Amino acid sequence: MIKKAYFIDADYVVHKEDVYIRLYVKGKKLCRVYYKYEPYFYVDAPSKEKETIARVKAQTKTGETARVDRVEEVKKIVNGTEKKLLRVYCKKPSYVPELKATIPFNCYEYSIPFAKRFMFDFELVPFSLITYDREGKFITKIIKQKETEMSLSVLAFDIETYNPRGAPREQIDPAIMISWAGKTKGVVTYKESKREFVTKKNDEKEMLEEFHKVLQKENPDVIAGYNSANFDLPYLEKRTEATKAECYFGMWPGKIKGINKGLIKGVKTKGRIHVDLYPAARFFGFIGLVKTNQYTLEAVYNALTGKQKKMVQRLNIWEIWDSNSIDELADYSLMDATSTLEIANEFLPIFRELSIITKMPLFDVSLSTSGQLVEQLLMFNSIKRNMIIPPKPHAGTIQERLSNPIQGAYVKLPQPGIYENIAVMDFRGLYPSIIISYNISPETITNDDENVNVSPEGTKFLKKPMGLIPSVLEELVDYRTEIKKKLKKIDKDSEEYKRLYARQFSLKILANSFYGFSAYPRARWYSRECGSSTTAWGRQHILETIEEAGKHGLEVLYSDTDSVFMLYKKKDEVLQFMETVNKKLPEKMELELEAFYPRGVFVTKKIGGKEVGAKKKYALIDEEGRIKIRGFELVRRDWSGIARRTQRRVLEAILKEGSKEKAVNIVQEIIKKLKEGKVELEDLAISTQISKPPSQYEIKSPEISAALKAQKRGIEIQKGSVIRYVVTKNGKSISEKAELLEYAENYDVEYYLNNQLIPAVMKILKELGYQEEDLKVGGKQQSLDSFF
Repeated sequence: MIKKAYFIDADYVVHKEDVYIRLYVKGKKLCRVYYKYEPYFYVDAPSKEKETIARVKAQTKTGETARVDRVEEVKKIVNGTEKKLLRVYCKKPSYVPELKATIPFNCYEYSIPFAKRFMFDFELVPFSLITYDREGKFITKIIKQKETEMSLSVLAFDIETYNPRGAPREQIDPAIMISWAGKTKGVVTYKESKREFVTKKNDEKEMLEEFHKVLQKENPDVIAGYNSANFDLPYLEKRTEATKAECYFGMWPGKIKGINKGLIKGVKTKGRIHVDLYPAARFFGFIGLVKTNQYTLEAVYNALTGKQKKMVQRLNIWEIWDSNSIDELADYSLMDATSTLEIANEFLPIFRELSIITKMPLFDVSLSTSGQLVEQLLMFNSIKRNMIIPPKPHAGTIQERLSNPIQGAYVKLPQPGIYENIAVMDFRGLYPSIIISYNISPETITNDDENVNVSPEGTKFLKKPMGLIPSVLEELVDYRTEIKKKLKKIDKDSEEYKRLYARQFSLKILANSFYGFSAYPRARWYSRECGSSTTAWGRQHILETIEEAGKHGLEVLYSDTDSVFMLYKKKDEVLQFMETVNKKLPEKMELELEAFYPRGVFVTKKIGGKEVGAKKKYALIDEEGRIKIRGFELVRRDWSGIARRTQRRVLEAILKEGSKEKAVNIVQEIIKKLKEGKVELEDLAISTQISKPPSQYEIKSPEISAALKAQKRGIEIQKGSVIRYVVTKNGKSISEKAELLEYAENYDVEYYLNNQLIPAVMKILKELGYQEEDLKVGGKQQSLDSFF
């Protein structure tokens, strides 16, 4: 029977000594179909050893006897050279590492997850439409596949729990409210509410079962939560067990499954794609899509939408519940779910495109680093090109690589000050374009002297044929260029524009991750020669650009990695300079104009007792009045809100109005408010995330001191918690004075003046010729020297 369905994901099952790939496919509904497939790996051994290897067997940890089923000779490309290998088949995926350990020859591709191996061999792409021949639940043949526009339905959810001790205890404290937002939205609880969107049940058990009914009725492809892998789903499952409720979260009955991918924890449900948006937000924050210094639901929602979410202090939820203020709690809970849905709608289109491009299922994409995405794409393309996938490095190899770091980019530090007429240029995708232009890949390294590119460090790379890394990278770069041309012709409000924009952004993420991956000591494709040659060519091109600028009479103020900041008098001079540089560059490389900036601020930092210009710390205003800020405290969460906001206002006064007097007046006004006790405690809170339980810290820093005090009050604070504290008047040292925001009743004026506000603004005002005394701040203070 010929069938068509969208391919979603795959895993495997063992049945009666045979192993089957289980494919999750969606036609009218999601279903599971099976394909019998054999595990295998490769051995680099002479043909004469074929019979010997065929007789190999090993004892497994479970007491089974792992045997080789059969051996066949194949031709594969190993490090750029075609050679004969032996492909060794066995019964179960778990036998592969056991047999490999018994064979006294080099082995390859023995650590590739079995379902991933199947997807590579059949070149399966998530969300593609596959045509297959089927007998019952078993696929006999996959006929073809094609990319289509499969839409994904999403349901976002959030829970509230009873938490009299701060952190709720899943065995003791009940879930009291569950909210959702998808095709419908609502809240289910077991207390009376006047809100129309609230469904009231008799107890926690019925509430859980009602949420299960919502899931079955909405039947979403994706369920999304915020920190739901660490909290919501495990908590709901524990409460389901405690109440004996009939509730599960996938398409079919069964427990959730915890998945650890590096330091990131995921939770898998049966048949539905679960996406935890918290690690996703951190990933997008790392690459610059989310601009926030905190990763709470509220902060990420605000950063993405510009809107404020209704807030309830988490520590007070149990009190609100006990006071029967259910309407207030329901409003808050529903806002959590709708905010989560809005974030999902921003993230999921990009994840979907990354899934299609890298051939990695959406669930796995949501837990991956950019390096893991690149590795997946290279693995897929290696199989497609009949190339052997390199093994993961051993611990000793990793340590050796770490002890011999690669020299980084060239940096020309700025002379601190305030400047006018700044042109900023950068090389479009510097490292990707270098890798493509010079064919940098481990298998293209050669000792030949002809038809080679020689790096500034002396490593030779074949010009042809094109290596795996540059060829895959070129496909991404060219595809993105093609999409960007299409975007110029499409209505920005159309669905096609949104889809293509997400795709080009995904391509950008991947292209910009290739260098970091190839220079990552734990990477399969790590090559010191490739990494150091890439940065060496980068330094060479930047230095040549700076030299050319001097010939054109342009002064280079600052340069870092791939960008050059120049002072100019006429814009035409800048454009002529760029044209000259681009004529000399390889085809794939291009120097682009980012923008002309009428004014900019560069500040100092102290290194080894000397004041020098700070790299990656500046503020610029463009010709449209938009301000670009890099590296200042206002983009860091370990500074108080008042310090960050004052710093921004000072920068705006200087950049927008060119008024140093207004900048000083702003600071004097805030100082006055501080000293009069008129600043809200919320504006004084400092945030820090702790990486282990508070009791395990030897040094009691302010945030740890505040956390320990809260624990004595019965509040449970765990590893990974974000501590928001205020330095109060109560105590001698800063650590003694620190209290969680919820318990602070006053603030230490002197601390906030001398350790927050003044340091944040004096780094800027100093460049205007001001000293601290010009602010006319009274009271005991540190000298200016202590701030630099």
